[in-house]
Amino acid sequence: MKNFAPFLIFLLIVGINSCSKKDDCDNPVDCLPPLTTTGEGTIGCLIDGQVFKPGGSQWGGPTQQANYNTTLEGELYFSLIARNKDLNKSIGLSIINEEIIQGQTYILGSNQFQTNKAQYNFIDSYETNQIHVGEIGFIKFDDVNGIVSGTFWFDAVNENGEVVEIREGRFDMNYN
Repeated sequence: MKNFAPFLIFLLIVGINSCSKKDDCDNPVDCLPPLTTTGEGTIGCLIDGQVFKPGGSQWGGPTQQANYNTTLEGELYFSLIARNKDLNKSIGLSIINEEIIQGQTYILGSNQFQTNKAQYNFIDSYETNQIHVGEIGFIKFDDVNGIVSGTFWFDAVNENGEVVEIREGRFDMNYN
C-alpha cells in the first residue's frame, strides 16, 4: 500500500491539471489565444460560434503561416493561413497590392476593384465576395522584427449559397 501512495498522488495531480478552464470554456472567446503583439505565433477565431485554432501534424507544411512579399509582377502580397489538419479545416486571408500599415483596417471582399479576400475550407470552399465581406485590422506591423498582429472577421459563402460566420479572429505571428 505504501508503494501506491506516490502513484495515487501523481494521478491526482495529473487529473487536477488536465481539468483546466482553458479546455472547457463557458464563453468560447475565452478559449481563443489572447490578443498579443509580440510575435507569439498564435492565431484563432470562432467559426459559427465554435473555437478554431491551428493544429495537427506539421507533415505537408506548417499549420499556420504569415507572409508579406512582393510577387514576380512587383505587387505586394500579404497572406495569413491557419490549418487544423485534425479537423480538416482551414482559413486564409489575403491582401493584394496594398502596403500593410499599422493601425489600418482592410476590407476583405472580392469584386472588380478589390482583390482582398478571405476563405474558409471544410468539405466545401467558402469565400468572401461583393456581398459577404469582412475586415482585417493590423494592431502591430513591425517590418524590422517581422511581427504582424491584429484582428479579423468575415462572412463567406459556398457555391450552394450557405454562409459561414468567422468572428473574433486574432493573430500574433512572425512573417517572412
